[in-house]
Amino acid sequence: MISVEQLIGDLLLRHNCVIVPTFGGFVANQSSATIDYALGTMVPPKKSLLFNRQLINNDGLLVSEYARINAVTYTDASDHVLNTATRWMDTLRRGERVTLENIGQLYFDYERNIRFDQDRFFNLLLQSYGLGKVHFVSEKQAETVVTGAAASKTETPIRSIDFAGVDQVEEKDNGTDTAEPKELKKRSKAWRYVAAACFLPIAFYSYWIPVKTDVLESGMLSISDFNPFYHSVDGSYQTKALKLRVFPEKERSLDEDVSELPTDVKVFSYAFDDDTFIPVKIEAPVSVNEPSAETQEPSSNAFNAGMHFVVGCFASETNANNLMAKLRANGFDASIVGQANGLIRVSAGGALSEEALQQVVTKAGSLGFSGWVLRQ
Repeated sequence: MISVEQLIGDLLLRHNCVIVPTFGGFVANQSSATIDYALGTMVPPKKSLLFNRQLINNDGLLVSEYARINAVTYTDASDHVLNTATRWMDTLRRGERVTLENIGQLYFDYERNIRFDQDRFFNLLLQSYGLGKVHFVSEKQAETVVTGAAASKTETPIRSIDFAGVDQVEEKDNGTDTAEPKELKKRSKAWRYVAAACFLPIAFYSYWIPVKTDVLESGMLSISDFNPFYHSVDGSYQTKALKLRVFPEKERSLDEDVSELPTDVKVFSYAFDDDTFIPVKIEAPVSVNEPSAETQEPSSNAFNAGMHFVVGCFASETNANNLMAKLRANGFDASIVGQANGLIRVSAGGALSEEALQQVVTKAGSLGFSGWVLRQ
C-alpha cells in the first residue's frame, strides 16, 4: 500500500500544489537554471517548494489519488489522510521532525510555527530529469593554478661561453618570463572546451524552447521540442455534410390541456410560447352521461333524513353531479339536497341521529372532505 508521504512526492512531480486536509499545503514554483562563475557550477532548472499552513481545505486531489492507487473507498482514503495529518502534528508537538521522502522536513521553530526545509538532492521538475550539477573551472580557480605554478618555478642559470673561453652566467629575469608550462596550457584549454560543450547546448535551448516552441502556451514539453530540425505538419481536415433528420416536437392543443385540468378550475394560463401566457376562462361543459338533479333518482336519505353533511355548493349543475359521483365512488350515500341562493347543495350523506351523522362526518374528513350540517 502506497503511503501518504510517498504519494505527495509523486503528485508534486505532476502538480504544483498538493494540499493535506487540516494540515497545510505544499506549493511549487519553477526556478530557472543558475550559473555560479565564482564556484564554477551550473545548476539545471528545478522546483522550489514552500509550505503554506493556511491551505487546509480539502481539494480532493490527495484523497482521490490515495483511493485510486490503494483501491479503497473515498471515505476510507479521507479517514487515512486525516489520521496521517494528526500523527504528523503529534510528532511536531513532541519537538521531533517529520521527514517526507524526496520532499523535505517539517519542524517547529521557537515561536511554534511550522517550518519546512526542502530536500536539495532531489529535483521535482520532470523537465530536468537526468540533468545534474555541472562543474567547470572558474576564472578564480584558473588564476590560482597559474599563480601556484609560477611560484614553484625555480630560477635556472644559463651558461654561455664567449670567444675568450671565459664562462659567463646569465640569470633569467622573472619579470620578463610570462610563458606558461605546456601541461598547464593543455589542461586549461581542455577545461575550457568542457565548459563550452556544456554551456552552449544549455544556452541554445534556453533561447530555442521559449521562442520556437509552444511550451509557454501549452505548459507541456515534448521530445520533439529539443530537435531543431523537426517541423510539425499541419493537420488536413475535410468538411463533410451530414444530413440530420429533425423531428418536430408535437405541440399540445388547447383542448388537451383543458381536458387534464381538475373539474373545479375556472381559469388557467395557456402557454402560447416560452414567454407568453394567455389566461383562458373555462366554460362548464354540458354532461350527456350524468342525469340532471331533476331527473336523478334521489336516495332515501335525501327525503327521510333530518340532517345532512353538505360538502359542496355549486352554481353549475354539472359540477354538482360530478362531486356526487365522486362521493358515491368512495362509498358515500351522496345526494343533492336542494338549492339555495342559486347554489346546488351536495350532501355526503344524511342521518336521523347525531351519532349516525358523526360517522359520515368522520369518514368524509379522513378522505379530505369538509363541509357543514344541514338540518331539515
